Amino acid sequence: MTAATEQSAEGQTERILGLPIRSMAPERCVAELDTLVEQAPVRLGFVNINTAYLIANDPAYQDALRRFVLLNDGVGLDLVSLVLHGRAFSHNLNGTDFVPHYLRSTRHSYRVFLLGAKPGIADAALEVLRKLAPQHEYVGSRHGYFTSEENEAVLQRIRDARADVVIVALGNPGQEMWIASNTERSGAKLAIGVGALFDFLTGTVSRAPLWVRKARLEWLYRLMQEPKRLAMRYCVYAPAVLFRAIAFGNGNQRRSS
Repeated sequence: MTAATEQSAEGQTERILGLPIRSMAPERCVAELDTLVEQAPVRLGFVNINTAYLIANDPAYQDALRRFVLLNDGVGLDLVSLVLHGRAFSHNLNGTDFVPHYLRSTRHSYRVFLLGAKPGIADAALEVLRKLAPQHEYVGSRHGYFTSEENEAVLQRIRDARADVVIVALGNPGQEMWIASNTERSGAKLAIGVGALFDFLTGTVSRAPLWVRKARLEWLYRLMQEPKRLAMRYCVYAPAVLFRAIAFGNGNQRRSS
């Protein structure tokens, strides 16, 4: 085990591009988040190969994520971890699966607000979540097309709804930067960046069949669906992230020697 790797009964942490990425059984992750939200506002993010590429090329984004609980997402990050630390992550905690699981499994009863996606999508996703996890109160939704001048009105709407949880689907890096700047101001206990979750929940974007997901091949399914948009992510970003992560690690070793 390298110095950058930590392992315990609570899970696994791998440091990639200077950020600690957590992996653990979903049930353990639910319990840990439940405890954390009782202590202070929590910002939750998921790092996949696209996120890692942005981290490698945007110091402000990397710095903002230092205040997040970061979970691993996808086979691309597994490859980076395998090369850097000699092993892949123990579990795949992608937001599309984990966030609904968390809402179904948490011991808390939350007031939930959805923010993001195209007009109408967040409204429809809210109704899907209401059926999936009916123990919570779903107190509002708002699409993600708003200007910086409108942000204060968005925050006031969240505060007026007395939301405990804000689920944010503004894409990377926008959703994490919004969470970093606005979680405390929103009054929420937990803010989660979820990418395309609302689109998946509503069927606006189709997911791979279950057997494909279990085989860890959802990336290939999505690449076949959107080759122009995703080819860069899987064919260019992955090796670029690996190169930058190795260079980052070597630079740190030289500075500490």
